Amino acid sequence: MSLFVDSSGFLALLDRDDPAHAGVLAAFDAGRTDTLRTHAYVVVETLAVARRRFGAAAAARLVDDVFPAVEVVAVDAGLHEEALRDFRRAVESSVSLVDRTSFAFMRREGIEQAIALDADFRTAGFTTRP
Repeated sequence: MSLFVDSSGFLALLDRDDPAHAGVLAAFDAGRTDTLRTHAYVVVETLAVARRRFGAAAAARLVDDVFPAVEVVAVDAGLHEEALRDFRRAVESSVSLVDRTSFAFMRREGIEQAIALDADFRTAGFTTRP
């Protein structure tokens, strides 16, 4: 089974003071029996936020220690266009293009669960951990 990892999951994993840290750590541990997957836009978003919030060393830790354990898939033109169409249809919504790309990716790949703290995943019909 595949388990999607959102930026919020990666960031809570880094932040030991995050109230969701223990749950996210447990979800990543459970992910040892699942295939952890994400897409390149999540990596870009996560690294930008991690470096700004936690510093360069934390961003390097993601690159060196965390991302190698996750299958990172490139966003192809079709996936990008689908997410952009969804974003445009609901441009007034607070759901980001990255999240819309995640939803399209998860639907395309048949992934039903995500390590994500964002309620938008549940609203979109996915199950979240922690």
